[in-house]
Amino acid sequence: MRKRIAIIGHFGGNEEFLDGQTVKTKILFDELSKNTDWDIQKIDTYLKNRKPFKLLMKTLLALLFRKDIIVLLSGNGMKFFFPILSFFAGFWKVRVFHDVIGGNLDKYIKKYPKFKNYLNSFAINWVETEKLRKNLLKCGVENCEVIPNFKRLSILDEKEIPKEFVEPFRFCTFSRVMKEKGVEDAIESIEKVNEEYGRNACALDIYGPVDDAYKSRFEDIMRKASDVVKYCGLVPFDKSVNILKGYFALLFPTSWMGEGFPGTIVDAYSAGLPVIASDWSSNSELVKDGFNGFMFPSKDCSDLAEAIKHLISLEKQNILKIKNNCLKAAKSYQPDEYIKEIISSMLTEGGKVL
Repeated sequence: MRKRIAIIGHFGGNEEFLDGQTVKTKILFDELSKNTDWDIQKIDTYLKNRKPFKLLMKTLLALLFRKDIIVLLSGNGMKFFFPILSFFAGFWKVRVFHDVIGGNLDKYIKKYPKFKNYLNSFAINWVETEKLRKNLLKCGVENCEVIPNFKRLSILDEKEIPKEFVEPFRFCTFSRVMKEKGVEDAIESIEKVNEEYGRNACALDIYGPVDDAYKSRFEDIMRKASDVVKYCGLVPFDKSVNILKGYFALLFPTSWMGEGFPGTIVDAYSAGLPVIASDWSSNSELVKDGFNGFMFPSKDCSDLAEAIKHLISLEKQNILKIKNNCLKAAKSYQPDEYIKEIISSMLTEGGKVL
């Protein structure tokens, strides 16, 4: 008989969402569908604010009739679903596999102490970074394993990496557009470098959905920005490599509290782009300074500008070496091994094959 599971997460209904949570949820569903013959039910948390009763009924029916449930939840989703899931894990012996979104789950435990009991009642918590695993262990959550963010992308062939780099060096950002993700720091730093050089040595293209609460401010910022700064709209996650491969590097000056393993870094590496990232959250696990990118130590735009200047000043052979290292790093975030690990966890219990 086919294994029957459910995935509770934000699929976005019939709308096109390109945020990290939705992309991660869809990728997991697609990869499990390709690699198993399981009957996988989607339970879309998109319904929470539109048809909450329907969402609740679908959830309860899945918990009653499907013994394995995967959940991918935001902060509000955790507060709503965790008590229900934990109850069914204990009373009805449902196995809950929690695929953690972002990197601040430990902070939720400090704010909501009951979360520790909920998480420990689950079969497993798949976290994106080693840092979060260690932080959760300190909080008393022991059933964690690291499975990084992954995407099935067509990694750029080494032969496709440009061999010449000329001004203006083209930089980009490729994530949700909001102050906390560092878009203002990226703009200010590019313009600071150009001002210091007395010419347009660098340009910046901004990709990604603009946060609703940030739209007015962002429009005002773009009106005041110089001509080298452009907003270029949205890109489906599976088209990211084709768009990014023409750029010199990706800027990621995030200070967002929820940052875990940013999918934008996988996109950048797959396109051969070094990442200049803030030393924030778990970025240092993903960006190896001088190997596949550069870290800068603070949210000070002067530090980011210095990192940009350092990268564009490198000899061509060093730039090519870093770009090739990015392609090597990208291979570590293809889905195959991680999907095998997820499937294996769901086919065993207590070390025994089900």
